[in-house]
Amino acid sequence: MITLTNGFKLPETGDFGDVWFPALEDNINQINDHTHNGTDSEKIASTGVEAQKVTVLSGAFADQGDGYWRATVTFPAGTEYDKMQMIARDPTTGEAVYLRHAKLTATTAYIYTNFVQTFDVYFIS
Repeated sequence: MITLTNGFKLPETGDFGDVWFPALEDNINQINDHTHNGTDSEKIASTGVEAQKVTVLSGAFADQGDGYWRATVTFPAGTEYDKMQMIARDPTTGEAVYLRHAKLTATTAYIYTNFVQTFDVYFIS
C-alpha cells in the first residue's frame, strides 16, 4: 500500500481485499471530509474562486449630513464580513472605487461614498 501526498491510499499489486477495502473506505471518508486546507487535500488557488457580486443602487444611499452618503450592503449567502474582502467597482467602467466600509452585522455592512452612484460590490475570500 502506498500512501500518497494528501494521505490517500493507493493499493499495489498483491494487496488483497483485507488491505484494499479498508483503504478504499479511508479514501471515501477523506474525499467526503476534506477541506482544501493543504493538508487533507490541495489548497484551491484564489484564481479558482469566482467573486460574488451585489449591486448597490444609487437610490439606496442616504445622506449622512457630513458630505457622505451611506448604504447597507447585504452579503451573498455563505459569506461573512470577517472572512471576506469587499471591492467596489463602477459598473459602467469596471474601475475600482475605494469606498469606506464598516461592519454592521456578520452579514451586512455600511458602505460610504462622497458621490452617489450605483456600485457593484464584489466579495472575495
